[in-house]
Amino acid sequence: MTLFSKILKTGVRFAAPVFLCLAVATPSLAQPRATIADAAWLAGSWDGEGMGGRVQESWSIPVGGQMLGQFALSMGGKPVFYLIMLIDEHDDGLRFRVKHVEPTFVTREDRDQSTEFAFVEAAPGRLVFKGMSLVRQGEDGLVITLRMTERGAARDLVQTYRRVRP
Repeated sequence: MTLFSKILKTGVRFAAPVFLCLAVATPSLAQPRATIADAAWLAGSWDGEGMGGRVQESWSIPVGGQMLGQFALSMGGKPVFYLIMLIDEHDDGLRFRVKHVEPTFVTREDRDQSTEFAFVEAAPGRLVFKGMSLVRQGEDGLVITLRMTERGAARDLVQTYRRVRP
């Protein structure tokens, strides 16, 4: 065996793992960047059931990389709480932020605080954040699932909606 063939044989043996590592780390193989356009299907008004009562939710059309939403939970015809929600483009994905508002119009979070759900993935008719998923069901349906943890026990709160206005 010649010196060149030994080097070639050795080089191939060591080069293969290096190429494999480079291929795994290549940004083009990462999940595509999510934009607010991936959430545009939420725009409109939704009415349904969940959390033991009636749930209503409305979303604006996307403007400037953001969508503004509002949520209301009522039981027995009385308001329980409201949410002001914001989905915006952040880093390489989306961010879902919430401020809880009591019927007395007092927020639970401090002025400069919000509850945030980290982005996981987006697909047509589907948005997934850590602890929450929003999934379109057919033309006019929406299912939102919240993962709640209380005293170490996790449970899913499911809200089912029908679109009432585009």
